[in-house]
Amino acid sequence: MSSRTIVTIDREAVRRNVASVFARSNKQIFAVVKNNAYNLGMIEMVATLMEAGVRHFAVAEVYEAIEIKTNFPDSYVLAMNPASHFKEVRLHGVALGIPSLDWLTRHQADLSGIELHLKVNVGMNRFGVSSLQEALSVLETVREQDLALTGLYTHFPLADEPGADHDGQVERFLEITDVLRTKQSFPYIHAENSATIVKHDPRLAFCNYVRPGIFLFGYSPIEKMDWLIPSLRMTTEVVEIRQVEAGEHVGYGTSYTAPETIRVAVLPVGYGDGVVRGRSSLPVIINGKRYPIISKLFMSHTFIAIDSTVQIGDKVVLYGDGIEIDDITRTGTANNSEQMCARSWRLTHRYL
Repeated sequence: MSSRTIVTIDREAVRRNVASVFARSNKQIFAVVKNNAYNLGMIEMVATLMEAGVRHFAVAEVYEAIEIKTNFPDSYVLAMNPASHFKEVRLHGVALGIPSLDWLTRHQADLSGIELHLKVNVGMNRFGVSSLQEALSVLETVREQDLALTGLYTHFPLADEPGADHDGQVERFLEITDVLRTKQSFPYIHAENSATIVKHDPRLAFCNYVRPGIFLFGYSPIEKMDWLIPSLRMTTEVVEIRQVEAGEHVGYGTSYTAPETIRVAVLPVGYGDGVVRGRSSLPVIINGKRYPIISKLFMSHTFIAIDSTVQIGDKVVLYGDGIEIDDITRTGTANNSEQMCARSWRLTHRYL
């Protein structure tokens, strides 16, 4: 038996987004598919991306990389979090990010036969070398141990912040990479994430790959992009209708008090299914008309103020038909990646 809340994922939208990213960057794509491909389904999304011509993928953890390599042996996969399961990494042909000089020093004897990508820290302070001296020490260790250093990358932490110091981040990246590139050849250089691709920064022309994530699935961490096609649609249905008198409360406590006699529809979905509470900042759609969410979202239920035309069994659009994940994010009450990753897989999922 399937759930009454249905998530539909449009693979053609993903393929068209890949084509749009390629056309705008004119570079090969290193697709970020961490966290179950933004919770759209790792195997289905990697298959879709490969159909669109993508062969290179970036994930957070080694187990994600192994899942991809097992199912798509012709793919190239980079695991970016600090790794330790080197036997499995080598067996499956997974590339690893170098998160720090200390990590490389501790594990240098275990890294033979593994491709490595050096990360440069330009301000996030999560992973990466932060100075030219550290980077040159990495290069020295790599040569002493005869290791395979094939990639160079960074992540711009302020790329999607209005008025952020983009120039400063790029300059910090160049201070290190300009020197390293005179001393070492790097087949893979990737720095431009989704938010940076649209900047078309000529100083990053030497990067031969872009590394988008959420753009590929139709969503933007920055301003609205009319050329992106949302890939996710979520619908549910009305399971109960109540009449609530003026002055009565709806939901736990007194978070909502009816200002007059109203009709309230109950939906069988809530934050336990991954509909984040910030979703209540925008309405839902029933029979082509918009209706507001009232009260706080419950774990398994949501309340909607409706008119006399809505009936039990009517389909309700939570995401889609002009109310998209990005729209909710831009109200300041949620985050687009958070909304995608929060969704529960106990809901019925379908692929177009």
